[in-house]
Amino acid sequence: MIKNFFLSLLFFLFFPIWTEGAVLYLEPSEDKFQIGDTFLVEIKIDTEEECINTVEAELKFSSNLLKVINFNQGLSIITLWVKPPKINQEIGLISFAGGIPGGYCGEMPGDPGPSHILGKIIFQASNEGEAKLNFLEGTQVLLNDGLGNSAKLTFKEAIFTILSEKEEPLKNEWQGELLKDIFLPEPFEIEIHQDPKIFDNKYFIIFSTADKQTGIDYYEIKEGKGDWKRAESPYLLEDQGLKSIIKVKAVDKAGNERTAEYMPSKKPFPYWIIIIIIGLVIISWYIISKIKKQISK
Repeated sequence: MIKNFFLSLLFFLFFPIWTEGAVLYLEPSEDKFQIGDTFLVEIKIDTEEECINTVEAELKFSSNLLKVINFNQGLSIITLWVKPPKINQEIGLISFAGGIPGGYCGEMPGDPGPSHILGKIIFQASNEGEAKLNFLEGTQVLLNDGLGNSAKLTFKEAIFTILSEKEEPLKNEWQGELLKDIFLPEPFEIEIHQDPKIFDNKYFIIFSTADKQTGIDYYEIKEGKGDWKRAESPYLLEDQGLKSIIKVKAVDKAGNERTAEYMPSKKPFPYWIIIIIIGLVIISWYIISKIKKQISK
């Protein structure tokens, strides 16, 4: 019995239990669709009880069989997008990078919803065949350890069979997501900044918000009585005198809008001018009084 104990101890010392670390996977991992179907694939992470704070991902897809319609960031645990999702349909590449301030250890505090989603890819099946979606070696996840160490990763791919036969009506899962989104983007604020290193020290604004369902589609800006126009943050102001009301409109992919407004600060009334005027009046009155007295003598 003692011999077995020491054998077990030696086994655990020299042959520790292997842990996979964080797992990046896709849902669904396999399915069948027909040409023309629009469907969603969720990019998910299982941290395996580790805490992370940064994700940089590259995914390869069969561009001859699948067409990317959109990338939904709505329910993503990533809130700071260092590199927003970029789609290269020609070579079949999807890439993005972002951070999670405070870290993520498997669930988001105070959020009862699904909190392991990095994003959703909306595909449309375009040709018959076996389509693949997999993570590339450039994908990495950093631990929330203050040192920027990389987490050990395991990747799981997805395979979809695209059929040419029209066995049933075409699917459009993305349209269903859009119809369910009835909520406005999150409230946000407009901040005015000035920096010698940005826009030649001219005034600019920064702004950002999130949408928990279909994600932000675009922003529009309006200065004073000017027209609305699409823009991104940071944005160089046309009115460098900061006299105009600034409005920024965030529009999600379902068309819901949230508008933030910046009111120019009113300059304090120059009371010193009144004091000077009163002083001049008093001095003038004094001088006139003196002159009158001299004349009367």
